[in-house]
Amino acid sequence: MNAFTKLLSQHVGTAFARQLQFGQFIGDRNFNVNIKQGVVTFGGDLQYPIQLLGTEAEEDNSWLWAWANEGSNFSVNILQSCVALRNFGDRHNIEEFTNRSFSLDVADGHSIALAASGLNDNCCYYRAPYSGGALFFLVLNVPNEVFPYVDAAQAIEVITDVISNIDVDHWIMCESFLNSQGFTIELSEEKINAIHNNDTIKIMFDSQKRISEIGGSLQPQLSAT
Repeated sequence: MNAFTKLLSQHVGTAFARQLQFGQFIGDRNFNVNIKQGVVTFGGDLQYPIQLLGTEAEEDNSWLWAWANEGSNFSVNILQSCVALRNFGDRHNIEEFTNRSFSLDVADGHSIALAASGLNDNCCYYRAPYSGGALFFLVLNVPNEVFPYVDAAQAIEVITDVISNIDVDHWIMCESFLNSQGFTIELSEEKINAIHNNDTIKIMFDSQKRISEIGGSLQPQLSAT
């Protein structure tokens, strides 16, 4: 496992849960990005500052960091986060953060953005498609309602969605994510038990530490009357 995969595994659960909440929060609003002002607008009522990450190009199936996109003349003000990630990569030998461009087979925009947003406490990310590719950026200062702890049922949904869509270390991802959500963790050689508010999540792993079974004992949710 390389350094990027380990980092992504540690942060992807929390970042993915935020993205689910963020998607529900903005709904089906259209987006508009103003690079010069450094803001994104959703619909006519939501506006947030952004930090650029980079772009995916369909033609050559590649990622290019915004700090390396010299032809675009981006303001340094909206490159602070991606430059900080490059510096973080220098310190921790994470090539995906320091190489200016690479194939999406190495890491795609969603994986990079999930790792980037997971390292920050107050942001989500957005993929803005355009003809020939997509721009990825962090969305800052989103409301606190996007960052609630998930319950057990939601945690199972996040875990199953992550392992179905992203190449991560299952054990590291589960342990890190459930700890971040306030669950009490019980570890054994092939199993993680996570307990919160009388709900229990049971995760079984195979010899390669990949999830073989996930389930739980969940208390029924009381409907409001």
